[in-house]
Amino acid sequence: MCDLSDRYRVEDEARGEARGEARGIICFAKDINYTYEETKAKLKQRLNLNDDEAESYLKMYWDEKDEKDEK
Repeated sequence: MCDLSDRYRVEDEARGEARGEARGIICFAKDINYTYEETKAKLKQRLNLNDDEAESYLKMYWDEKDEKDEK
């Protein structure tokens, strides 16, 4: 049973790392004024994603309010 829990932990960590990297790429792309489509292409290239996966990350983070705007 430990092997199963270890496998889930590793998968969850990998998923979390991918989400964090995608969020960072999106925030950086917005800072340097990339368009939505340019950012999507960069996500696909950098993280080796298909169109749907890149689109789902963009939906999560593109319209996210910047921390500096909250201050």
